This record gives sequence, C-alpha cells and structure tokens, in this order.
Amino acid sequence: MNTYYIKQSLFLYLTPRQKSQLISYLKSFIKKNSKLSTADILDKFIEEENYYRDIDNPHFEFILEYLDNDEFFREFKIYAEGVFEELRYKEAQRPIIEAQKAKAKEIRKKAQDYKMSKMKPTKKQLYYYEKLTHTHNIEKKDTESASRLDLKNWIMDIIEQNTVRNDTED
Repeated sequence: MNTYYIKQSLFLYLTPRQKSQLISYLKSFIKKNSKLSTADILDKFIEEENYYRDIDNPHFEFILEYLDNDEFFREFKIYAEGVFEELRYKEAQRPIIEAQKAKAKEIRKKAQDYKMSKMKPTKKQLYYYEKLTHTHNIEKKDTESASRLDLKNWIMDIIEQNTVRNDTED
C-alpha cells in the first residue's frame, strides 16, 4: 500500500504539523536503520526519544506521552512496513531508472554532437588544435570546412593516441 494512503489513517491524535514532523523524521529514521527489523527500529526509536527526554532536549515533546501506548506501537509498525515496501519498490525500479538515465544521456550527447556539427570551430579550438599538431609533429587537417565537432574529435584522437603511447612506454 502506498505510504501516502497509510499516512492519512495514522497518528490521527496529532495535529497536522506534529504528524508531518513525526512522519518526516520517522521516514528518514526507518531508511537509516533499514537493515533492522521493524521491532528493533521501534525499540531504537523509543530508546532514542527516552534519551533525549532524559537530557531535557526531546525531538518531539508531543510524542512522549504516546511512547507507552499500544496504538502508537501498532501505527509505527504499519508506517514502518509501508516505508519498507516503498524501499523495496524503489530498489526493484533501480535497473529501469538507470537504463532510462543512460538512454537520456546518450540522447543528450547525440543532440550536442548534432548541434556542434553545424557550428564553426571556436578560436580556442583552432589554436589548441594547432598547438597539439605542432607539439606532436602531426600533419594538420584542413580546418576551413571543419565543424566544432570535427575539431573536438581530432583533438580527442591526438590526446588519446599520446595517452596510449605514454602508457606503453612506462
């Protein structure tokens, strides 16, 4: 069940602001301790809140009276299970999301390359290309009809060839 719907029916004895604060904190607390069981997370939460109460600095003063309440325990467990379900769902979706990100990156790269192929090279590119060809004693290609993409590729080829040469010499 979606945690949004779960949140609607839990902790109804709190004000909306208190409920929002508690649920926000619980979500991050449960995620941080997701390796533990629900009961262990509840114990840890209660232990932490009691500690902060003992040092007179409670996170949630409004929740202190409910820490011994069975209804609070039941609702905490329901909410924790909802968060665990959400985490499992996100984990199951991870490969799909990663594939979408990779595809989007590839599309952006193609669009950038297309745009660069229609533009004239910059002065910096031309200067850098000339310096590289001169430094590495490589014959310069005709830059009059070349695009930014062409120069970028030529520069990268020179750099990669030198990197390979330097790596094999070491």
